[in-house]
Amino acid sequence: MASTEQDEEGCLQTEYLVPDWVRVRRESFGLLFYDTRSTRLTFVRSGLVLSPPPFTGPRRALLVDAVTGSRRAALSRLLRSLVAKGLIVASETQ
Repeated sequence: MASTEQDEEGCLQTEYLVPDWVRVRRESFGLLFYDTRSTRLTFVRSGLVLSPPPFTGPRRALLVDAVTGSRRAALSRLLRSLVAKGLIVASETQ
């Protein structure tokens, strides 16, 4: 499993970090995000493609499995949506 997503050329990578105020839990359908600031729950039907970060440690990176084709486009849209909601933060790496 990787915590980064590569672009089409495989050069740039994006790491998705989970802020301190967000809790993520594995469920049978995918992931459950809990925003402790607003007590809002977000259900994400991701299957096993996304995995929650470890509960402890300095870096809380969302784990993203490699996917191809149309699943890659759907995963990219999902990740952008989670960023827009403030549930994860995109951090580009070299």
